[in-house]
Amino acid sequence: MAGLSASGSAFVIDTYSDTNCDKSVQKGVNTWDNTCATWPKGFKSFKITTWGGKSQYAYWFAPDNCGNLPTAIKEGYVDSTTKNFKLGECYNFNGAAANAISSYSA
Repeated sequence: MAGLSASGSAFVIDTYSDTNCDKSVQKGVNTWDNTCATWPKGFKSFKITTWGGKSQYAYWFAPDNCGNLPTAIKEGYVDSTTKNFKLGECYNFNGAAANAISSYSA
């Protein structure tokens, strides 16, 4: 899973098919800054394994929606400020499955 362009800094996540980060879907998913990408298989939870660049902000979408920010099922800073997420902690979408991630500099 690669971003649409190689500009900016990527944040990296591991994705899971259950809501408790037990059943791996894909490890080492890179989401580059200022990109959006979709997956053929959705995921119900994730862990951030590598922080993005300063003020990097991410949005998760379902189903197969890229770029319609008001419909995001989760969003927050994915930089090292830990405003919204903690490295290595499991996050889910209240039972929904994400199919796309976008990332922007805030």
